[in-house]
Amino acid sequence: MGICNTKSRVASGSGSDNREVLSGISEMKSSVRITNAIETKQKIYDDLLKNSDIGSEKTELWQKSMHLLQSLAEGPEGKLDISYMTKDEVKEIFVDVDQGSFEHTWGLFASRFQEKKRVDPKEFVLTMSLLATPAKDTATECVLIFTIFDPDGSGTLDREEFGSLMKATIMSKLTHVEFLMKNDAAKKVMEEHMASEYTEENGRFYEAVNEWKKIEDPTVENTAPIIDTYIRVNSEQQVNISSGMAAACVDAFESARDSGGKIPKDLFDASQKEIYKIIDKDSFSRFKKNDDEIDKLCDALFKECDHDGSGCITLPEYKAWVQSNPDAMNFLRELNSVSEDAVEQVRNSVYFKRLSVMDPDPQKMQELRDKYAEGLKNMRDGGVETLEEEGEEEENEEEKETEEVAL
Repeated sequence: MGICNTKSRVASGSGSDNREVLSGISEMKSSVRITNAIETKQKIYDDLLKNSDIGSEKTELWQKSMHLLQSLAEGPEGKLDISYMTKDEVKEIFVDVDQGSFEHTWGLFASRFQEKKRVDPKEFVLTMSLLATPAKDTATECVLIFTIFDPDGSGTLDREEFGSLMKATIMSKLTHVEFLMKNDAAKKVMEEHMASEYTEENGRFYEAVNEWKKIEDPTVENTAPIIDTYIRVNSEQQVNISSGMAAACVDAFESARDSGGKIPKDLFDASQKEIYKIIDKDSFSRFKKNDDEIDKLCDALFKECDHDGSGCITLPEYKAWVQSNPDAMNFLRELNSVSEDAVEQVRNSVYFKRLSVMDPDPQKMQELRDKYAEGLKNMRDGGVETLEEEGEEEENEEEKETEEVAL
């Protein structure tokens, strides 16, 4: 069931409070409209709502406040003649998001005003509030990813759509080179990139240490090759660490070797950490600027994710792939944070400033702001029970109560 036809019942609270809340929900049925991009995939969106941490009895207060906002915006004749945000205004809010990721996010808002590059701020706030609400589990996050990157509503991701998702993930500030190094197919692409830069020794050292760390009791025999190949001065593939760090590592190894003591488990910790920083800040940064390398990566990951080789990735295939590649959700997690900020920016500036022009009554506007702020704060706090329609009799009773609500 979708947000426009859902009936909600508050788990606790006084009868009068519940009637007011239910009345607000009944009114919302005819006034809150979600974006067309989501409406075309109603079942996916319904599952998202059902499995997200959106709720508590205050959720209805938030929804009722949204209705009050629309009532103010529509005016006496019910015509929406103000308060549409342009694409440029929305872009200013997403200043920290790369252009490609922004375009996919914008697609969630565009609705019937897409050709004019405008969006209803109420739709914007509603969508951003949902995006800012962390999902209960990774499976639900996967559903939301499909909603964003499956614009044709096919229920699958083709190579182009999956490529857009991967590019958004790679460009996310939360994504580091470790995302590539943990995946065999991606690691091969990254290693080829480093080889083209003549820095492949960094990747080889990083991987050699990872394998060495799996050994429960390291010995001189399995430690010496790393020291001799990557750490010693003038070694065959000497990595770029300070002379002091290299000397300390060699000294610790030789001390354990000569005394017959145990090889320290943290022998390579400092040097591996230093090399990781170099790979992440230098090699990976250049990798992200190379379109050909990104396309190679997307091809490799698409082939891996498309388990049945059909040429399209289904939701179950993507969910299974994400289990082994959790960083693939970084785009969404970054969007969660950006969305929360976006909601506050719109609430405190663009929309309310425009409404103030229509309704200059300071007391009324402050009351609306307070209700809206309280609703937004509490909508993320818990769960609310949802029920299917329970017959015309109950619905008629709610409609009667609706008429008694003072807006």
